[in-house]
Amino acid sequence: MKKPSFAINLEVKYRDTDSMGHVSSPVYYEYIQHAYVKYMHTLLAAPYTAKLPQIMVKTSCEYIAPAMLCDNLEVTSRVIGFGSKSFEMQYDIHQCNGIDKKLIAIGSSTHVCFDYELNRSVSVPDELKERVLNFQGAL
Repeated sequence: MKKPSFAINLEVKYRDTDSMGHVSSPVYYEYIQHAYVKYMHTLLAAPYTAKLPQIMVKTSCEYIAPAMLCDNLEVTSRVIGFGSKSFEMQYDIHQCNGIDKKLIAIGSSTHVCFDYELNRSVSVPDELKERVLNFQGAL
């Protein structure tokens, strides 16, 4: 990701690892979801107790190198495209031990904007698009 992105830092915990000491593949999806939630709550200036007006409908993750117990990770997230009722995000997960950063996984997710009172999908709000573009500068 060369354009501005939202970043969070995580430390790999024992419960994140498998019998080989690697971060277990399903845990990467938790990292992705956590990064998405932090980004959207920050972007929308919404309290963490508020329900986000979006539903995550698709995720994927490409594993490049293993993360291990006690590794420090940086997860960067950014919106990479808008549809009429949805948007896509990309996540880069870097291992940050010392001064070096090593890309270890690339994830993506698709989110549908949703009105919980009407129980249906809705168009992506212009305000969300504006906030994303103001923060990122571009898609």
